[in-house]
Amino acid sequence: MLSFHSHRNKGFTLIEVLISMIILAIGLLGLASLQIIALRESQDAYTMQQAILLTTDMQARMRSNSGIDWLTISPNTSNVCTKTSPCTKAQLASNDYGEWTRNVQKNLPTNATVEIQLSSSVNKAPCVGSTPKSLCLVTRWTRANTKKSGIFSQKATFYLEIIPS
Repeated sequence: MLSFHSHRNKGFTLIEVLISMIILAIGLLGLASLQIIALRESQDAYTMQQAILLTTDMQARMRSNSGIDWLTISPNTSNVCTKTSPCTKAQLASNDYGEWTRNVQKNLPTNATVEIQLSSSVNKAPCVGSTPKSLCLVTRWTRANTKKSGIFSQKATFYLEIIPS
């Protein structure tokens, strides 16, 4: 006697395989975009670290060269002091300011700028003018690959207040 049993196909249908491939592809695209964001933010953090290091280096230079009115100093484009012709305090300050400017242009994005301002004229934390003579070292640059509508602005600024001795 012949009997017909309905046997269900075991395994996956082509539609099920295609749907699972689409879900996998969407997940992989999400991982790739997260990797891109992580790399961009890592670069931004590295740039901020470089700005902090360069600004604290200038702070140390300013502390070692006391008695200078830093608001009147402009950065030298090259070092003018030699062993036979030593620097005055003002020349040393100008050389230090120029070295800071060159290091920032070398290590930060191409549009980075630095300046020394009176803290009370900046009036942004931490440069709030805690004393009448306090100065603010300001480093500015444009962040790479930021969207105008993103959380962070395209412009980044690092402020460091210093009270010259």
